[in-house]
Amino acid sequence: MIGANEVRAGKILIVDDQESDVRLLERALGDAGYTEVTSTVEPREVYDLYRANRYDLILLDLVMPGMDGFQVLESLKELEVDGYLPVLVVTAEPAHKLRALRAGARDFVSKPLDLAEVVARVHNLLEVRLLHAETRCLYDQVRAEQAQQQALERALLESRTAAERAELEHQRALARAALKADEPRGLVARSPAMRQVIELARRVARVDSTVLITGESGSGKERIARLIHEESTRSAGPFIAVNCGSVAETLLESELFGHVRGAFTGATQDRPGLFEAADGGTLLLDEVGEVSPAMQVKLLRALQEREVRRVGENRTRRVDVRILAATNRDLASGVAGGTVRQDLYYRLKVVELRVPALRERREDLLPLARILLSDAAQRMKRPVPSLSREAAERLAHFAWPGNVRELENAMERSVALARGARVELEDLPEEIRQAPSSAAFASGSVRSLEAVEKEYILSALALNDGNQTLTAEQLEIGSATLYRRLKSYGLIGARRANQRNESA
Repeated sequence: MIGANEVRAGKILIVDDQESDVRLLERALGDAGYTEVTSTVEPREVYDLYRANRYDLILLDLVMPGMDGFQVLESLKELEVDGYLPVLVVTAEPAHKLRALRAGARDFVSKPLDLAEVVARVHNLLEVRLLHAETRCLYDQVRAEQAQQQALERALLESRTAAERAELEHQRALARAALKADEPRGLVARSPAMRQVIELARRVARVDSTVLITGESGSGKERIARLIHEESTRSAGPFIAVNCGSVAETLLESELFGHVRGAFTGATQDRPGLFEAADGGTLLLDEVGEVSPAMQVKLLRALQEREVRRVGENRTRRVDVRILAATNRDLASGVAGGTVRQDLYYRLKVVELRVPALRERREDLLPLARILLSDAAQRMKRPVPSLSREAAERLAHFAWPGNVRELENAMERSVALARGARVELEDLPEEIRQAPSSAAFASGSVRSLEAVEKEYILSALALNDGNQTLTAEQLEIGSATLYRRLKSYGLIGARRANQRNESA
């Protein structure tokens, strides 16, 4: 509530060229208790006076020589604060009243002056002025509180985001801890077969030779291709993979070599192909065994000449790209059967890398499963679970016909279904739970007792993260016996050689 004393403390400026009217208004306002009253008979001074003193109210006569009240109102507009111009105009002309209000005045009084009316109007306008200022103050306070609340919410969001990043980094650290220092990102190579593949991949990465990567579907051929790219001199360039088997034969040429506008229906603009997109980097032709004989001819020319011709174009374009090819087919049999051109086969097979199936690298299975568990948990923003003993044993003895891709799907399902901190047997897919606990007959033929024993020992060792003492106790054999078995498998010597290489 605004008090009378606050109203009477307002600063007032009287502007009138008639000295008698000025004295009359000063006396009336003084008698009403107003102490901050200033006056001027020169309208040109109003702008500077108002800018210097910021009056709470101006009593302005509209009819004055030299500069009338409307010109004064216009000049004051640039000093207007919050859309509020505190002017009470004084006029004897009825037509001036509406014009003055449109020009920004707050109210008007008529001449001849009724002093009681003037004092009442002054009181009302000053009270409104104070209420306006108070409202503005409250508005600014609310805005400040809103800004403070928004800042607090942003701080909480940033804190939550930082905590999530820290948790994600923690999960990644767990994943990295499961890998050995010499294993490339995304690959697990505890088995001799996989170690040999990675060693060859790293050696061939240093040169620009074409590499043919073979192996069963889902065994990780593309990851080996990425390793070759990442450790090559082209690692700063693009890595582009195309599945030749998933692109229709009629579109594969355009996909690989590009096309020009109007080359065929729907070709509304020029488009470079993947050979050009991979310039300076690596192009992986996945499932290259699916390419038709007609397309093989065009592909062979691109590989030999290192140049491409867009569909519908007459000129050729040079490309600087390294070619990697991958297939789950036996291309040699395709050559014999006439479905694969012999010259293309030998052009692709400068160096061949065969990625072993998951069932051929049992030592890698459980470490890889733990990595995939961690990856799935990170994607789902869930804690990384461990594997129960029963679940780990079933994973270790499953045949894995779908290889790493099947294992990845199984681990994602397990993270989604796990109720606690461990993946239990019932969280695994049904085909894994119901599979025989031994992989002795997984290949469809009887295996030697020595082969079964070797696989079982290595699976138990992997289950215990390489702990030989614990593995020997569980197998109920002596540590020396287990040591001799591992040495006969060629693992002890390989480990010592790796240790020497790491220390060097």
